[in-house]
Amino acid sequence: MKKYELLLVLPGTLDENEAETRSAEILTLVKEKDEKAHLDVLGKNRLAYPIKLIRYGYFYTIVFSVEPEDLKYIHSKLGLERDLLRSIISIFSVKAGGNKTISYSSAGAMEKTSEKKKKEVVKEDKKEEKKDEILKQVQDDKKEEKTTEKPAEKVNMEDINKKLDEILDGDIKI
Repeated sequence: MKKYELLLVLPGTLDENEAETRSAEILTLVKEKDEKAHLDVLGKNRLAYPIKLIRYGYFYTIVFSVEPEDLKYIHSKLGLERDLLRSIISIFSVKAGGNKTISYSSAGAMEKTSEKKKKEVVKEDKKEEKKDEILKQVQDDKKEEKTTEKPAEKVNMEDINKKLDEILDGDIKI
C-alpha cells in the first residue's frame, strides 16, 4: 500500500459550515477504503486564477494509504462530488508534505538560531570579501590597460593632405 495525499478545493462561496460538511463527506468516502485517513484544514485562500468564476476557495488535504485499485475508485467518486472545484491526488512525500508536527523548545531554539545567525554573518562576510577582491582585480586591470596604452601621435593636416593626394593620383582599380 502506498501513502497518498488528496488536495481538495471547495468554492469560497460556501460558508464555513457548508465547506466543513462537504469536506467531511469526502473524508467519509476516503475512509471507506482507509480508516486511518485524516483531514487537515488549510483554510480559505485566494485562487491563482478564477475557476467557474470563483476567486476564493477552501483548501483541505487528506492523507491516506490504499491500493492502486482503490485509488481509481476514490478518483471516480470524486468526479461525482458536487461543489468540488479541484481535487488532486499525489503520492505523499514526507519531505514535501506539510503534515509534519514541529515542536519547539525555547532554550534549544535560541542556541540554534544564534549559531545559524553567526554562520550567516560569516557567509555574508566571505561574500563581501570576494566582492571586494573582484572589484580590486577589475580596477587593477583597468589601470594596467591605461598604462600600456601608447599615447596617440599627433598628425599634421599637411601630412594627411599629402597622403590623400598620393592615393588619389595613383591608379584606382575597381
